[in-house]
Amino acid sequence: MTATGGPDAPEVGWPIVPGPRVFSGHESFACRYGWIPKLYEAVIEDPDLFASDDHAILRLGLGRNMVKSLRFWGEALRLTQRNGREVHVTEFARMLLDPRVGQDPYLETPGALWRLHWTLTVHAGLGAWAVVFLEMQDREITRERLVTAVRGCAARVRGTITSGTAANHVNVFLQTYAASEQAEGPPEETLGSPFQELALVRLAAPGGVPTVRLPRGPKRSLDASALAFILHDFWQGSMPGSETLSLRSLMLARAAPGAVLLLDEPGLHEALDSVCCRSGRLTLRGDGAGGLDLTCKGEPLRELWEIAWS
Repeated sequence: MTATGGPDAPEVGWPIVPGPRVFSGHESFACRYGWIPKLYEAVIEDPDLFASDDHAILRLGLGRNMVKSLRFWGEALRLTQRNGREVHVTEFARMLLDPRVGQDPYLETPGALWRLHWTLTVHAGLGAWAVVFLEMQDREITRERLVTAVRGCAARVRGTITSGTAANHVNVFLQTYAASEQAEGPPEETLGSPFQELALVRLAAPGGVPTVRLPRGPKRSLDASALAFILHDFWQGSMPGSETLSLRSLMLARAAPGAVLLLDEPGLHEALDSVCCRSGRLTLRGDGAGGLDLTCKGEPLRELWEIAWS
């Protein structure tokens, strides 16, 4: 992670604007319950975990395609990184998942999932995530239009992809955030994704048309420490030298927290209040033109880091 914010802050250097968009690599599997703690433990014990597929299959107890998917999600979530043939956990992963010092080793709280959702959306470069959370303003979109939008995103940034690749990528996105409709099959195929707990996406079929709904508004499970982590990352990536961020920028700027978290303006205001209540230095105040600013007396990155990880 980057090195700003406090004496114990690890190096974070993640760009707010991600690199080339990614539309495959997940092997058609969403990240499942239990995968992330399993991956952390396995990589800590064996940096050569992914040196060969057969070794990873034996160690993880998963099929070949699931092993490839787990490796993909570890890197997309910035929990693991490759170093030649070896793979290592990141400092972010240690702070979040380590059984001795991590904040939430088994992802038992929504706050950990909100951090991972932010990281996945803003830094992994996944095409469907970019379309839904960084580009769209719609509250609902048909599944067909979403597939078309993902194909359009690919054409703009890296070259054309097939409708099948786009549809598969959208399916993985929906499996990640919307409750699974599958009720039968082996346990490893019916377990949902932990990100479904965030209730960011709903599936509907008005008039028989498959539709994706994106409810914007307050997010009751978004706690102050998770929002502080997100604000720290956004502030550092957008205006690291400033002591002030406008509510407008937090709603409308590139990779704005309001957009990524599907907050409306009252919901963002309420969430920012919860962060300010945890701090003696952060406050919301009028900007003199009818808007609001989040301001800090002192070093905002340090203050937010302490709220995020204390």
